[in-house]
Amino acid sequence: MKPRRCLHAFLLVPVTLACALVLPSIAGAQGRKIQAPPVPSQAPPNQLNLPHSMKIRVEDDLVTAEIQNIPIQTALEELAARSGIVFEVPLQDNDPISISLFRVTLAEAVQRLIGQGNSILYFGKTEAGPSRLQLVRVLRRSPKATQASLRYIGTGAITKSGEDTIESPDEAIRALAESKNVDTRQKAVEVLVASKSELAIQALTAAIKDEAPEVRAAAVEGLASLGARNALPQIVQCLKDDHPGVRQSAIAAVALLGDAENLKDLRPMGRDKDASVAAAAEIAIKKLSMRHP
Repeated sequence: MKPRRCLHAFLLVPVTLACALVLPSIAGAQGRKIQAPPVPSQAPPNQLNLPHSMKIRVEDDLVTAEIQNIPIQTALEELAARSGIVFEVPLQDNDPISISLFRVTLAEAVQRLIGQGNSILYFGKTEAGPSRLQLVRVLRRSPKATQASLRYIGTGAITKSGEDTIESPDEAIRALAESKNVDTRQKAVEVLVASKSELAIQALTAAIKDEAPEVRAAAVEGLASLGARNALPQIVQCLKDDHPGVRQSAIAAVALLGDAENLKDLRPMGRDKDASVAAAAEIAIKKLSMRHP
């Protein structure tokens, strides 16, 4: 559903004013986060037991979303991160919303999320030339209410991309193999661990050779939580990892999955050059010795 012509015409005046009044403030916010009072993004008590989920994707300035019982400010946070839009919202307005969108424009997505007539949209020129939605001023739902405190959501820059959305083991495996983003690969590990599948164990075993120590440690810990004893030989190799955090994760995993035979692998770790690793090894040796005297 396209925005009505009358709305588009109405917005021409705010667009002109934005150049002088609004856009300079956005430009000044580039490179720094707009300060906002902390707001717990939680649904009202009577909504807490309802099913809730949120998935938002922005591609070529078109929005696809599936939102169920999510506080509106939480949804706007996600859209801001994926679009670069800044939202000015009344602090008190945070009711849960449910909506489905399929490849609609940013302007239409905003109007359907917030409600027709409840916002003023400001557009501005981009480096590429065309006008783009940059700021949305959300109006108070009740004009008779006392003046609301305002919250700014978004930094004016895109901080999330499509690859950040990982929901299935297949997507997680692809992210581990292809994504250049460490946080994305860590999220992929979480999704694989949650799937509790043999395929996940295979992928996590491969991930302990990831270039990022955060991902290697997460993969080792994931294998331990899944009880993947078949991966123990590869985990033992991580005791020699260059990063102390990975060595600590490997020590804990060997203590959990191993047996008395693995005491020989742990004892040298008690002399590790990193004091935290050495301490973790001593604790793990005691635990494993008590379990397998």
